[in-house]
Amino acid sequence: MLQSKIKYIFVAILFCATSFVFAQKDAMHVYDGNKLYYEGNTIQSTDLYRQALKINPNNQKAHFNLGNSLYKNALQIKASKENFIQGGKKVTPDSLANLVFDEAAQSFAQVANSISNKDTLHQAWHNIGNCYLQKKEYQQAVDAYKKSLKYNPKDEETRYNLAYALKNLPKDKKGGGGGGSPKEEDKKDKNKNANPQQNKMDKQQAEQLLKALMNQEKKLQDKRKQKQEDAGKTSVDKDW
Repeated sequence: MLQSKIKYIFVAILFCATSFVFAQKDAMHVYDGNKLYYEGNTIQSTDLYRQALKINPNNQKAHFNLGNSLYKNALQIKASKENFIQGGKKVTPDSLANLVFDEAAQSFAQVANSISNKDTLHQAWHNIGNCYLQKKEYQQAVDAYKKSLKYNPKDEETRYNLAYALKNLPKDKKGGGGGGSPKEEDKKDKNKNANPQQNKMDKQQAEQLLKALMNQEKKLQDKRKQKQEDAGKTSVDKDW
């Protein structure tokens, strides 16, 4: 089963004295988003990171963390067996997941285009590569991993993922396909001037998607709760 490692970076926020109150609110959204993220509530954390970016579109921490949460959301969607409704039409889990992977790649690219720290660039490009790898767009994944390795040539996970992507390139590009299972379920992305091919979602679509995901999650929670209640009733009957 295909797995992708995304390495996480949570950069400290510096507050400008001239806009302390505004920046503090911005920071609180990111802080709360991080808390939810680590608790496994990635859909809710996505919303908080978006709110932080509405306050400060240049908050690179929020961009990076948004990419992390979107990536996790996409994995959850991909693993789902139910179709989703978007724009009044049914969308398969794979199709919807690919849209979210695209948006995650965009968030990481925003960071890669705006910072100079080599470690962060390495992580950002690695994550971009993972997004493409999940979509089976192997050439784009290869390009991203190569950029990542420019900033950290010794990263074994990136090297492994690059080898896997190369192995799966179409025959006309790399002498034959292949198979395998990359060890990447939480990794880095990195590089300058990131420009991944994008299937952009506008803000309205993104918000609609978030609401749909939250509704989907609530339905799943309700089903689990109902199953537990039913199991409890069944258990009593059998004991009797």
